[in-house]
Amino acid sequence: MTTRRTLRLALVSAAPTPALRAARFPDDEGLDADGLRRTAAAARTLAAGPLAAGALPGRARVLIDDSARARQTARVLGLSARAGETGVRVETALRDLDVGDWRGRELSEIPSADLLRWHEEPTMAPPGGESRQALVTRVSTWLDGLAGEAEHVIAVSHPAIVRAVLLTVLRCPPEVFWRIDVAPLTATLLHRRASLPDAAGAADAAVHWTLTHACRPL
Repeated sequence: MTTRRTLRLALVSAAPTPALRAARFPDDEGLDADGLRRTAAAARTLAAGPLAAGALPGRARVLIDDSARARQTARVLGLSARAGETGVRVETALRDLDVGDWRGRELSEIPSADLLRWHEEPTMAPPGGESRQALVTRVSTWLDGLAGEAEHVIAVSHPAIVRAVLLTVLRCPPEVFWRIDVAPLTATLLHRRASLPDAAGAADAAVHWTLTHACRPL
């Protein structure tokens, strides 16, 4: 007999950086004073009581990509305590959308025709970067790999990753990508009924993610 359990996945959007406020494509920059202050305030809210803490699983495997802002966000939020002995681990599939040669540049520096194509064409990639279609494929593959997880997951990442997850789970067309507003320091929570193998080693593959809440402030 196949045993089914609920797997919870919480996607945490990293704290804001100077690039976000300056309307430029991010490079691997850390949090400034304002970002650290806002993250510390979110950490206090999470620690305030059961209702606030319910935005994230109490015990979970904690994953980040290898960016400075994701590392700092996880550290200031105190997520290592939720991760237990395994600690916070790096998952490369959670890396931000790669904008290639546009990294670190202001929007005004990019030809408007190129920005328009990038916004409208899911297969268009900046020079040296990746397309939104490639991003969604990467994230979808990562989600498929969570099917056999035996513990809840908290993933600290970026708005593009959250959008790609929602497109995949809700089966939305690519045009919806830019219509999803993912604010910093918000949590998107999903769950799925994961099947654990029975005595014969078989598991039911017909499981689906369900959205519990989207972009809830921490």
